Amino acid sequence: MLAQDLRYALRMLRRSLSFTILAVLILALGIGANTSIFSVVSAVLLKPLPFEEPDRLVILWEDASAVGGPNRAEPAPANFVDWKARSRSFEDMALFNGLITYNLTGSGEPERLAGTRTTANLFSVLGLEPILGRTFSADDEGPDAVPVAVVSETLWVRRFGADPGLVGKDIVLDGVKHTVIGIVPPDFRFPDKDTEVWVPASFTPEELAQRNNHYLYVVARLKPGVTLAEAQAEMTSVANAMAEDYPATNANLGVTVSPLREELARGASVLGGGDVRRALVALLGAVALVLLVTCANVANLLLARGTARRKEIALRQALGANRPRVLRQLLTESAVLGALGLVAGIGLSVACLGYLARLIPATLPDGTAPALDLRVLGFTAAIALVTVLLFGAGPAFAAARVDFSESLKKGIGRGAGPRGALAGNALVVVEITLTVVLLAAAGLLLRSYADLLAVDPGFRPDHLLIAETNLPPSKYSDAPRRKAFYTAVLERVRALPGAASAGYVTVPPLVFKGGRTIVGIEGQPPPSPESITRYLAADRAVSAGYLETLGVPLLRGRRFDARDVADGAPAVIVNEAMARAYWPGEDPVGRRFRMGSRDAPWLTVVGVVGDVRQMGLDVPPDREFYQPLEQISPDVFFLWPRYLVVRTSGDPLALAPALRRAVWDVDPDQPVDIRTMSDVFDAELANRTTQLTLVGGFAALALLLAAIGLYGVLSYTVARRSSEIGLRMALGAQRAAVVGAVVRNALLMAVLGVALGLAGSFALSRVLASFLFEVSPTDPATFAAVSAGLLLVALVASYVPARRAAGVDPASALRIE
Repeated sequence: MLAQDLRYALRMLRRSLSFTILAVLILALGIGANTSIFSVVSAVLLKPLPFEEPDRLVILWEDASAVGGPNRAEPAPANFVDWKARSRSFEDMALFNGLITYNLTGSGEPERLAGTRTTANLFSVLGLEPILGRTFSADDEGPDAVPVAVVSETLWVRRFGADPGLVGKDIVLDGVKHTVIGIVPPDFRFPDKDTEVWVPASFTPEELAQRNNHYLYVVARLKPGVTLAEAQAEMTSVANAMAEDYPATNANLGVTVSPLREELARGASVLGGGDVRRALVALLGAVALVLLVTCANVANLLLARGTARRKEIALRQALGANRPRVLRQLLTESAVLGALGLVAGIGLSVACLGYLARLIPATLPDGTAPALDLRVLGFTAAIALVTVLLFGAGPAFAAARVDFSESLKKGIGRGAGPRGALAGNALVVVEITLTVVLLAAAGLLLRSYADLLAVDPGFRPDHLLIAETNLPPSKYSDAPRRKAFYTAVLERVRALPGAASAGYVTVPPLVFKGGRTIVGIEGQPPPSPESITRYLAADRAVSAGYLETLGVPLLRGRRFDARDVADGAPAVIVNEAMARAYWPGEDPVGRRFRMGSRDAPWLTVVGVVGDVRQMGLDVPPDREFYQPLEQISPDVFFLWPRYLVVRTSGDPLALAPALRRAVWDVDPDQPVDIRTMSDVFDAELANRTTQLTLVGGFAALALLLAAIGLYGVLSYTVARRSSEIGLRMALGAQRAAVVGAVVRNALLMAVLGVALGLAGSFALSRVLASFLFEVSPTDPATFAAVSAGLLLVALVASYVPARRAAGVDPASALRIE
């Protein structure tokens, strides 16, 4: 009997080919969109990490929220030592740097590798076994230990041709020979998916005693049976005890214990940062609305189709089919439609996976990618089943409830009754309501995106080429060598045809969003634990010519020049935000401040420049100052300029080959990574672009479905009421009155749907607020545009049915009656 129902369902769907194609396409879009987004959610939030018992792994942060700072701040080395000694909730803790780079030289072209320095126990804490060799041991740490390295399987294959003899051989990192002792699996990329090499940190006792430098990360493994809440409570007690023991540095400083999975899913460049989870949950909500619109649309099509099949169903009942038999047949047809939509939706999802991979945070392991695994396929099958029930059950029950004796007396297009028409109208209102919510979200994101593009970054981003050149300390340990490199490279680059100007900087805008230090202002109280955040400022080392190359305007004083040499008076240039913060209403030129400790030399302000959006286009400019590179201490490695910025007179990338040759003329072992400032802007806007594209696409799809639904309901209403319309026109009704009646019906449904949709958008305004930039989540202009647009679509969708109603021939209609 089931086979019979399936054959009949396929015959009926084949006979109504246009209806079948439209319904399957609609279902494919709804199911495919949900499958695609859930595949990303599964990869980011549900897929197990490639570590042993990953649920027991946590990240420990310093919590400075008590004094207005972040609750996830990088720990100081000495605090890690105390945490490890005083806590009892953890099996072990490991300390590591954030993502750093190493210059790989030797055989082949110089290459820059992403890597990290870590304590020897990192791999044992994570529970990772190498595929070849071994990982670090305690003997690999310490100043007298032989330099060793662990490399990724990807690097092993790409650079060394999967040579099994690599273990035990030397590679040159930053000019120092390191013996490769192990190769780790390809899905291990910690702390970032770009990481390809790990070296022992070999922290000195002096480094491990520091409490003022906060730049490291701590990963720990909970003991079996210890919960996250218990570990957090213990670490809060440890932090309170440390605040009493070290009041100068640890007062009001707590500890945050966070699951490793949660931190990796936050989507920052190393750990922590922007929360990708919220964006994914919001996208999942958006596709859920699309699915509801899809179901409402197909249900409307089935209701209308049921109206046309009333005589067929009545005839089957008259020949002996009972209502359960008819109901099962109609549900079988819905199931076939759902199955076809499921197959097409999976195909659509597979086609989208490559694009959706950009939503995966860089912090997640390399093997984490959206894929049609069993979890995703199970979700998709469940979605298809729910979809079939949502769009098929109601129309099937409505069609099976037909009174065959009455239906056989009436014409084929008659007898739908007011209940069926009311159900169709209600479904259209639901579609419009959900569409308004999606359109409002897309409109707000679009306005936010446009406002972000219009932001003045504080410099001229056009025609800028950025080249990264990382000087290894082993080769450039003293200031004269670094100066010679910078000077020689700048001389060669500035002489290149097409290079208008050039300058070196620690990090250019938007490339790295960190690097702040404590400053003490002359004549003002020294920073206290309670006021520490007010005395934090970003610092950058620059060469003469960098600020001019970037296009940052000079507001007061002078720029760096030949006076700012190593033995000259320590000079700095501050931005306008720093000038306002520390010398409001005064001229900062000639004022002094110092960095860090009270023993540091005083720095004299020689100029004030405009604000640059260093930390993000959506982040207001903060306090920032620039130091001449020749006056940077040799010990302050993180301030050494790493980026050469060149302003070109033509296409920036056309200068790239000549720029590489210029650098290699000075140091042939120096890797040169080149990008344009346009690439940096694209990366900065990538997440917002993807969100806008997806939500905008979902909203456009919902709008199209709503228009189709409205058109379908009005068309079948006109068909059902053709006799009535003919009779009215025979009695003198004008064409304009008939058109007006159809249009009024459309506008009534549209106005009701828009009103409900606006109410829903207001209710969701708090959810949208965190995704917007300088736009209110209840922006009246956006809501007005969405309302007007939907009403216009309703008018357009009602035009053809209205003309069809006005074209009814009264004589033909009365003859059929």
